[in-house]
Amino acid sequence: MLIWWRGKTKSGITRTSLTVILLAAFAFCFYFWRLGSLTRGLSPAEVSARSSSSTLQIIADNPVYAPYKILAYAVQKIFDDGALALRSVSAVLALLFLFCFYQLVKEWFGKMVSVFASLFLAATPWFILLARNSGPEISLLAPTAVLASYYWLIRSKSHVAWWTLLICSSLLIYLPGGLWLVLLGGVFARKSLKQAARELDLQARILGILVLLIFLAPLAYAVISNPAGLKPLLLIPELWPSILIVCKSVAWDILALLWRTPVHADFIIGRLPIFNGAQIILALLGSFALLKLAKDKLYLLFGLLIFGILAAAVNRNLGLLTYVLPAAALSVAAGLRYLYIQWRSVFPKNPLPKYLALSLIASLVAIHGFYGLRYSLIAWPNSSATRTTYVLK
Repeated sequence: MLIWWRGKTKSGITRTSLTVILLAAFAFCFYFWRLGSLTRGLSPAEVSARSSSSTLQIIADNPVYAPYKILAYAVQKIFDDGALALRSVSAVLALLFLFCFYQLVKEWFGKMVSVFASLFLAATPWFILLARNSGPEISLLAPTAVLASYYWLIRSKSHVAWWTLLICSSLLIYLPGGLWLVLLGGVFARKSLKQAARELDLQARILGILVLLIFLAPLAYAVISNPAGLKPLLLIPELWPSILIVCKSVAWDILALLWRTPVHADFIIGRLPIFNGAQIILALLGSFALLKLAKDKLYLLFGLLIFGILAAAVNRNLGLLTYVLPAAALSVAAGLRYLYIQWRSVFPKNPLPKYLALSLIASLVAIHGFYGLRYSLIAWPNSSATRTTYVLK
């Protein structure tokens, strides 16, 4: 750390320090300000999540969301089972997934776009309220960590990247439908993974497999002890809905992203959609740009989008639409990149259009951030549904 600081100029140290302070202030305002007291109490879902992580035996009997539950269990033992302590787990995980998203977008579209796109995701009301909730749904953003570690491995071919990918993939399997995502991702990236694995020495590959087996051992024990616990992991509902009901649910889930939700959920106000107009337009522009220039990435995002919608439709659970969030956020990043490139192409040598473009994008992000702040910290806790739901102790 000292060597890193010695290589910095005085202006560079000042700029870095200011950036860290601004990011810390942003994180505190959006995710930690009045975290335990913004609502009068816990919601029924939060109380259920607290109970499901109260002992290791309960976690072993129901391994769905086990990584999150273990963190919540540790917090309850070290601190207490109050709202602040429990919700801090989701807030910290949200920051971790934001960092993974930033690294992923930087790899795809560059540093400038990654900053704006990460702020766009961070200020999305659905994301903010997931981060401020003590339920395990924030874990559904884990595909972001898997993608970030995968592209890190492809770029660096390092042992640490290989082990990180295996750990993230094993933890993803504990989520509803996570096994399907890992299998589909393995098929999608099989050639790149084989090539990256060949460049690793035998010791690193064997150690990686051992790490994978260690992280999956508790899941194997839980499934052997209670085979029925495998159903939610595979997104198999207790009662299969009819084809007509599934089709209606798919239609409503798509509308929930763009127009309005079929019913109220804990992470929205009333029946407002998950994404706002700016995100929808940018995502469409980004999809158009990826269709022209990077079809493989578009297919990846489209697959994650379809998976999230089908998972939510079959299980009649709007929370599973969180799987769609990384795909939409990456499409927004592509849209920001497309707008910036198109603007710069008109005046390639004049610096003024560049700074004007950056100013317009920054203004759009600032407006989106202000909207997310008012939505999540002012309007949402004062809505009638929130006041009547978050009352339990």
